[in-house]
Amino acid sequence: PGRWEALPPELPPGLLRRASAARFLDIGTSTLDRLSADGLVPQPVRLGGALAWSRHELAEWCRRGCPPRAAWAPVWADLLRRRAAAKN
Repeated sequence: PGRWEALPPELPPGLLRRASAARFLDIGTSTLDRLSADGLVPQPVRLGGALAWSRHELAEWCRRGCPPRAAWAPVWADLLRRRAAAKN
């Protein structure tokens, strides 16, 4: 099955925990850990003791060529501002 079918259906609508985020990106969890430690993937959010990534942010990050976190963060912030402005 493709990466979309591999995601468990019980996930929260917009957040992916570590293993699911790695599956979404079609990489292993240790690779995700290494990329995250090196600042090469979007910043996860902490939920209690767990880390989670926004599914929508990861998808947009991939569409835009997977830039390093430092370059990506302002792009994502701008996209969120534009979405919020469009809703008003």
